[in-house]
Amino acid sequence: MNKTFLYLFTFSTLITSVNCAQKNTAQTSASQAKNDFITGQVAEIQRGKDGFTAKIITSKHKVYFATISRANLTDPSQYRSVNTGESIQVKGDLWKMGKESHITVRQLK
Repeated sequence: MNKTFLYLFTFSTLITSVNCAQKNTAQTSASQAKNDFITGQVAEIQRGKDGFTAKIITSKHKVYFATISRANLTDPSQYRSVNTGESIQVKGDLWKMGKESHITVRQLK
């Protein structure tokens, strides 16, 4: 009986430790991604009421849909129009919709 309890306790402690380690790794990856600028070439632009969404393709062929508006920028004076073919840098909140990667832009270079 005591050995069974000891085995169960050890097993549950091990599972909890592994789960916490995985959670911390995921949080670190997300915070690193939020702190990095995404650099790429504008492939498409869709104009909206308050701004636009730019389809950005990076040098590693990763595609991001960047929502750019004065209201979302940390410094609204950074807002500017961009053209297809232009290289830009964006930083902000990353999120997924299905398989698409989106970013709500907080900084625009």
